Amino acid sequence: MSIESMPVSSIMTKQVKTAREGQTIRAVAAMMTEHGIGSIVVTGEDGVSIKGIITERDIVKLVGSPQTSFAAPVKDVMKKPVVTAHVMTSLRDAIQAMEARNIRRLPVVDSGGKMVGIVTDKDIFRAIIKSQALLSGILSDNVLVEYKPMYERLSEFMMSEIYLPGGRE
Repeated sequence: MSIESMPVSSIMTKQVKTAREGQTIRAVAAMMTEHGIGSIVVTGEDGVSIKGIITERDIVKLVGSPQTSFAAPVKDVMKKPVVTAHVMTSLRDAIQAMEARNIRRLPVVDSGGKMVGIVTDKDIFRAIIKSQALLSGILSDNVLVEYKPMYERLSEFMMSEIYLPGGRE
């Protein structure tokens, strides 16, 4: 299997942590801490439609802002619109989308637009490291040369896996 033929659905995390638009920034940050994750997908009050995403980096930026009230609703600070990937999106296309938009996470949706998972750059890196075919394919196709920042993050990830097996999210 190659990065052109492997769909993101084969490596995505299926249990996505979500928050509603009205939840407070503090509650969402607490969820990230409790679950050891780097992002929360924000849904509408229906609990299904994707409205935004907030990441640990967003939270760090808010900490440095004196006008931030952590009692404010997450809808005031979430990133929107959210870039998503279809379940059949290839790893190559996911890498391209992440690189083009300087993002690290893609919620995965089915043909009806329902969120069924999330894929991160680390999920892609783990898949590459675990698969000799993927690794040799990306090296021979110059994929990482095209996407230098992604290559640099992969290198950092590989080094952290050597020194901290299992890594950190």
